Amino acid sequence: MKSNLSDQIWGGISYELIAYSDAPRIGLRPALFGKWTIIRWFTPPWQHNNAVAASNFGAKPTAQQVLATLQKNFRTVTAFHVVMKTDNLGTATGNNQIQIRTADGDVLMPDKVKAQANVLLSGQAVTINLISIGDTQYITDPITGQWRVVKGVLNASMLTNPDTGIISLATKLQKLTGPTADTVNGTPCWRVDGLLDAKYLAFLTGGGVPAGTMLQTSVCAGKADALLYELKVTGQATKSDTPQTTRTFEISNYNENISIKAPQI
Repeated sequence: MKSNLSDQIWGGISYELIAYSDAPRIGLRPALFGKWTIIRWFTPPWQHNNAVAASNFGAKPTAQQVLATLQKNFRTVTAFHVVMKTDNLGTATGNNQIQIRTADGDVLMPDKVKAQANVLLSGQAVTINLISIGDTQYITDPITGQWRVVKGVLNASMLTNPDTGIISLATKLQKLTGPTADTVNGTPCWRVDGLLDAKYLAFLTGGGVPAGTMLQTSVCAGKADALLYELKVTGQATKSDTPQTTRTFEISNYNENISIKAPQI
């Protein structure tokens, strides 16, 4: 016999926490667009073999040139490392809601992701490992640490598709300003600011905010390669957010040599 303890979300990934009355354990079951938020992901370091396209920006590009070239050059990418950080989260609703404060993982085109998350569940820190290969995902139980095969947990296209994923957000900005010269983790880049309709982030957050809600958004594209190095979104993208909630995505280690394989079950 089982009873649902929570139905939570981490960006477009959601789960149900299940309590089993016939065994002293809990598990995770995926359910699309529930209500989780994350604390931390880690992955081991990888060897690098960076080969990227030239930016062709010139001395001072326009904001439109920066964003268009960013999306174009991303199509040449074979792998990258992504770190997500969330600041100024609002008060979580529900007794068992998980809050994701940072995330760290590696992505191998076209459809593989490997990550590890430290998650705060009802005030308790637990670790979850995740591997996504095609339409099959593997996740570790936060209590036992054992791998389980699940479906529908992570749509890798939200990280890999330049037309519909994280990268595509840069091309949906309104009221552009910039670019201005900046650096992200030592990489010189052009920063473009603008407004993003919260509906475009719903695939990650689950949405739930009034139509027309706009988010302050900043994009930084490498001067040398026109690849995305930082995307920062501030505002209420989901019900539990505050106007000061900020989600920052830092991308690095483009085209590194990585291997993502299914775990042994």
